Amino acid sequence: MRFIRPKLITFDITGTLLKTDVKKHYVEVGLEHGIIVDPVKLSKSFNINFKKISNDHPIFGKHTGLGSENWWRSVVYAVFKEQDSNISEEKLTKVATSLIERYRSKICWEPVAGTIELLEFLRKQNTLLGIISNFDEGLESILDSLDIKQFFSFVLCSYKFGIEKPNPEIFNEALRIFKEIKKINIHPEEALHVGDNVDRDYRGAKNVKWNAFLIKQNDKSDLLIEKNDVFSNLEELRSRLTSVVKVI
Repeated sequence: MRFIRPKLITFDITGTLLKTDVKKHYVEVGLEHGIIVDPVKLSKSFNINFKKISNDHPIFGKHTGLGSENWWRSVVYAVFKEQDSNISEEKLTKVATSLIERYRSKICWEPVAGTIELLEFLRKQNTLLGIISNFDEGLESILDSLDIKQFFSFVLCSYKFGIEKPNPEIFNEALRIFKEIKKINIHPEEALHVGDNVDRDYRGAKNVKWNAFLIKQNDKSDLLIEKNDVFSNLEELRSRLTSVVKVI
């Protein structure tokens, strides 16, 4: 597909524009409540339980009646119970409440290197920016606290929309929002999505005929990904976008 100047650029959040150190923050909160954990064991436990609870209650429990807050409590309870099976329910509740509050603010998040520079550059161009993220309803408060929500015309999160990437409907919804904002239609090939996950971001966008760029810091050898679509960091991406979106 020939790459043309995009009218819409959307971004994934976690691992693309923002990053967090789950191990660090879970260990810190545990210590605040007198719980000493093994960071390596905790990290492994988090990954396993996050995946399991995601499978049992997709989209942070949106459609199973669990809801996002109880979804996260389930993850925290499972992780810390595996550290110490004798932790009291009262202590688990305090730990979960503290982590949920922290993760809905800038305390646990920071921009990936190059994020602000990229967004400031794109803001100067005649390109509408949005977010498409598999995230819960706390996303906008995080963006606000980091002072980066200002760069985006819309924030499309899976929990509020009820559908997550790579489902085509969430990408189609972004096109609908563009039309609502700009009062003109947009063709899929005039949209670009940037993310760090091959299936959810890259193939999800490509499957609906969007352009897609992948931020992949390590291995670039996937033969099913076009070499020119892969970038090691946001500085590389900004350099590429400079040649295609800058107003002449």
